This record gives sequence, structure tokens and C-alpha cells, in this order.
Amino acid sequence: MHKNYFKSTFFAITVSLFTAPLTAQSPGTHSLEFSGGIREYLGDMGSSIGFSKRPDYQGGQINFAYYLNPALDMVGNFSFGDLGFSRKWSDWNLRTEYQWQSFRANIMDLTVGARYKFNNGSLLSEDAKVAPYIQLGVGGFYSHSQTKWGPAPYVQDEFYADVTKKKSMTDINAAVQGALGINFYISERIGLRYSFTATYTMSDMWDGAFGGSPDPVKIYEHKLWRSNDLWALHALGVTYAIGEGMSSGPKKMKDEDEDGVPNKYDLCKKTEPKYRRYVDSVGCPADSDGDGVLDADDKCPDTKGSAAYKGCPDSDGDGIQDKLDVCPNQAGEAKFNGCPDTDQDGISDNNDKCPTIAGLPAFGGCPDTDNDGVEDAKDKCPTLAGPIAGDGCPDTDGDGVFNNTDKCPTIIGTIANKGCPEIEKAVIVKIALAAKGINFETGKDKITPESFKSLDELAVLLNKYPESSVEIQGNTDNVGTPESNKKLSTDRAESVKRYLSAGGVSESRMTTVGFGQGMPIADNKTKLGQAKNRRVDFKLSY
Repeated sequence: MHKNYFKSTFFAITVSLFTAPLTAQSPGTHSLEFSGGIREYLGDMGSSIGFSKRPDYQGGQINFAYYLNPALDMVGNFSFGDLGFSRKWSDWNLRTEYQWQSFRANIMDLTVGARYKFNNGSLLSEDAKVAPYIQLGVGGFYSHSQTKWGPAPYVQDEFYADVTKKKSMTDINAAVQGALGINFYISERIGLRYSFTATYTMSDMWDGAFGGSPDPVKIYEHKLWRSNDLWALHALGVTYAIGEGMSSGPKKMKDEDEDGVPNKYDLCKKTEPKYRRYVDSVGCPADSDGDGVLDADDKCPDTKGSAAYKGCPDSDGDGIQDKLDVCPNQAGEAKFNGCPDTDQDGISDNNDKCPTIAGLPAFGGCPDTDNDGVEDAKDKCPTLAGPIAGDGCPDTDGDGVFNNTDKCPTIIGTIANKGCPEIEKAVIVKIALAAKGINFETGKDKITPESFKSLDELAVLLNKYPESSVEIQGNTDNVGTPESNKKLSTDRAESVKRYLSAGGVSESRMTTVGFGQGMPIADNKTKLGQAKNRRVDFKLSY
């Protein structure tokens, strides 16, 4: 299995290339590449990467690089050769007769991928003599392997052969390949090359090793999750140009001013050196944006501008060119870097939170109309000066409740009543008494005429506390269904509300609720109790 691929391949290629006629190669050619060298192993058994373990195994490869553009080639790679490795499992309790595990394989692979060339005109010139590259490809591989166990590397123990000797096996699977290399061109057509290629396989079988544990029985088991087996190839070879660019090509046309436009097509044959990199299709100094400033002198060659600013624009015409103008589309002042101050408060619009209303720097350009130290946006009383504690509102009546929460801001009251005074107990009693005089027609929400006097008295009492809210609560006895009683109680409360509203009590102060028979104050088993339960109550609050 151990054949001298490198010597035979290299000799055949060298003879065929150097006996061929030499012609000029130019950027944009395809190429055939032939290489041979040393193969190395990295897998479950260990590593020989970096020439760290002998013996060496030889291999070869053939590449075809198809030119796509100055930076990229499409590459097909075929490599072939031997590979092997041996290891002594001295840390395991194995018989001396088979402490050494060895394998040897014939392996071929075929991949297709892409190559990035550093001589692409940006990093190195396209005709550079030294041309490094990197390469990546995917494809598949074929292997034919033999594993041996014995007292020495590559020796099969005969006594335990029935346990340890394994028949040769064949594996075909996918592979990923990466490479880096460098070409040294010695003529227009031929170059020498070095490459390092690593092929990572999607199989854990071909080296005959099952993970990191020696087990003569459990070899050749495919464990994709442990697919850490690869081989590498250090190779020297030659590259041979084919296809485009093999002929010498047409003679280069004369270009007197070296601006890239041949004299035959150049209308400005005496272009000054300063402008040679900035010419149009007929060889004359270009003005790409048509602003009258030649590209070589134009600091903004793709945007129309003015000569005063070397071709750069001043879109808002404020005398400050756009690239220095913080507000390029709004005419402004130089002291504000080109931004306006619409409200003339000394703060430029781009920094002014209230750009159309004059304000103070302390509040980002927003006003404090009442000068109380609280900006209008946060001031609950923006036209009345007040302390910060009151969100800018005063306490006009001095009752400890600021105007913004004081329902009676000009009348001294209590905090519990939101700044309004306590409702006198005598008034509460009068309201309750007046409420007892409210009666309705049986089973209806129509108020009886004898109730009008009591309602008029209620209107007077309620208006003594105009800031208070009034809840009118309707109640019934238990005669009838709960549903009908609830509706009747609600309707009666609404009737009272309408009467009081007509009598001068603000409708916005009043709300109604019907409790039906659900809130009795007496026993519904007696006529007297039922009469007490048929009532309308009034609840005042702030």
C-alpha cells in the first residue's frame, strides 16, 4: 500500500511542463496544478501533524482552478495517497501481545470549492510573482483500511488473531476541505507552489479507532458525533496556465498622458498628472457631479456644490457648508453651527425642547411663565406662582392643600375633604329628615306632590356645599322580585335627580344608584319595617 506517489507524479508533471512552449500569461487565466508531498493524521488515536511522528506517508493532488474574477477561482481538487498511524495503549490493562494498535489506509478524495486570491489588485497586484491564497471546499472521500493489534507497530499478533485481526474495510463518506498555499511564478505560464490541505471527514471508521478507548472488538463503528478524524497534506508542485491569457494578446495601445485612455480615444492627450486619475471616458478631466469643480479638486465629487467650498454643498444657503452644518437643511447662524434659533431665546433649535416658545436654559429652552422655578410643562398652575412641593401651585386659602388638589381653593377646609370644610352634622340630620318626606306612587317612580316641599328643602341644603358630590341611593322593601325592585329603586333615584336638577342643584354633582331590596334598615316582615325600607338616601362627599 505504501507507494511513492510523490516521486512518480512530480517527475511526470515536470517533464510535461518544461517541454511545452513558453507563452505569456496574464491575469484572468485558468490553471492546472500538480503537487505531491507528505500526508499526516489527526484522529482518535493521536496526531502526526507537524511531522511529529514517523513513518511519513506520501500523497499527491491535482487541482483545476477556474477563473471567476481577480479575487476568486472555482476549484476542483482530487488527492490520493497512503495514511497510517500506530499507538501503544500502555495506560490500559491489555495483553503485551496486542498493546500496539496500528492502521494503514489508501485514501482518495474529491472536492469542489472556492479559492480567495490575495493577488486580486487590491492587496497585491494581479501579476504579482508571489501569490498567496486560501481555499475551502466540500465533497467526499474513499478509503480502504486495515487495522492490526500486536506487540509492535504494524505487527499483527498471531496468537490472538481471532480476536484482534480485522479484515480490511472500505468507507465512502462526505468531507470538508480547507487549504492555504502560495504560488511562485517563474514565467508567464509556469509557477512553483506550496500548499497545506486539511480534509475533515464525516466518518469515524477508517482509522479503526473507537473514541479514546482501545477495544479490539468495537472498531469500525461509525459515530458521527465523534467525527474528529482528518488528514493533512504538505505538498510541493507546479501550476500550469491554460485557457484565457495564454497568448501574448494584442499590443498595448499608446497612452501618452498615462490616464488609462489610449491616445486613439483620448480627446485630452496632455492631461496634467494631477487629473490623470480623474478622467472621463474620453480622457478629459471629469466633473462627475456637474458643479463646475473638477473631480481632482472636488472635496465632494459625487454631490453638487460650489467652488467656494471646493465642490461641497451648502443646502440651506446659510454660509456654512453641509459637512460642517449641524442643521444642513435649515438656515441658521454660525454661533449655533448652522442651526436656527426660532424663538430667539439664545438656545439653538436642535438643543431647544420648546423651539417655538422662548424659554430658559435651565429648562432646555422651555418657559416658566409664573417664574416660580417650575417649568410650564411640569407646572400644574403655570400662571400662578407656587412652590415645587405643590407642583408649582399655591395654597390660596392656607389650609395645607395646594390649589391643584383643593376642591375649595378659596375656603379653608381639611386634607381629608380635599381642602373643603366639614359638612355640619346638623345639615346631615336635616338632609336625612327631608329625605324621609319623599314618597312615590305605589309601584311607580312618580314623586307624589306632598314630597315637593321636602325636595325643595333638600335643594337648598345641598347648594350650601356646591363643591360636594351627591350620591342619590334608591331602596325598596321585599315586595316583588329582586330584579323588579332593583329597577324600581334606580328609576326612583333618577326621578329625584331630575327634580333637584330642575331646582338648581348642578346635575354634574349628582349620581344615582339603585340597591333594590338589598340594603334594608328594618325588618321586612312588618308593614312598619317595609315602610322604613322604602326610602331614598343622600350621601355627600368630596
